[in-house]
Amino acid sequence: MSENQPEPLAPQFTVTALLYDEFDLLEVAGPLEMFGLLPEYFTIQLVSQHGKPVCSKQGPQLVADYSVYHTFQTDILLVPGGPGAQDAIRNTVIMNWLQQHSSKTDYICSICTGAALLAHAGLLKEKAATTNKKRYRWVTGFGSEINWYPVARWVKDGRIYTSSGISAGIDVSLAIISQLLNEDIARKTAIEAEYIWVNDPTEDPFAPLHIVQ
Repeated sequence: MSENQPEPLAPQFTVTALLYDEFDLLEVAGPLEMFGLLPEYFTIQLVSQHGKPVCSKQGPQLVADYSVYHTFQTDILLVPGGPGAQDAIRNTVIMNWLQQHSSKTDYICSICTGAALLAHAGLLKEKAATTNKKRYRWVTGFGSEINWYPVARWVKDGRIYTSSGISAGIDVSLAIISQLLNEDIARKTAIEAEYIWVNDPTEDPFAPLHIVQ
C-alpha cells in the first residue's frame, strides 16, 4: 500500500440487546462478551422499556442505555429468552417496538425462548428458525408459517438468526462475527474467551434430551 493511501477503515457495527424483567443473564452477557472482545468492530448498548435497570432471572440487574422511546442506531439486535419472555410477549409496548425497530436493523438474533417474541411479532413468518428444545412446544405455539427446526444449535435465514438454549447464544454470536468479519476472527475470539465454539449449526446435543421430533 502506498504511503499516501489511507489505511482501510475497519467495519463498525452497533449491537443492541433488549432487556425485560427476568431475562436470562447468560443469554445477554455471553453474546455481548464475544462482541465486546472486538471493540474495534463492535459497539454494545442495552435497551429496555423505560431505560432503567432491569432485573435478570438470576437477580443481578443490567442498566439500559436507552428506553424504547429513544431514537438510536442498531445494526444487530439481540433478543434473549428467560422466564420473563412469557410476560414480554404480552407487553404491547415491547412487542410494538420490536416490530417497528426490526425494519431499521440489519440483523436480528434471538437466543433461547427469545424466538417466541420474534414469532409473535411476525418476524419469523416464512422463515426457518429454532429455539430452546426444553421449551420447544411453548415457543412454536406462536406465529404462523414458520419452518421450525427441532434439531439445530442455531439457524440463519436471511438477516435473522435464531439459536437454541441458553449457552447457544454464544455460539450464534460467534457465527455472526464469522459472517460479518471472517471465521478466523471468530475462532480467535472464542480462544480469547477460552470457549469451545460449536460452529456447526446442525450440532444440537441437547435436542435428544427433550425428545423433540
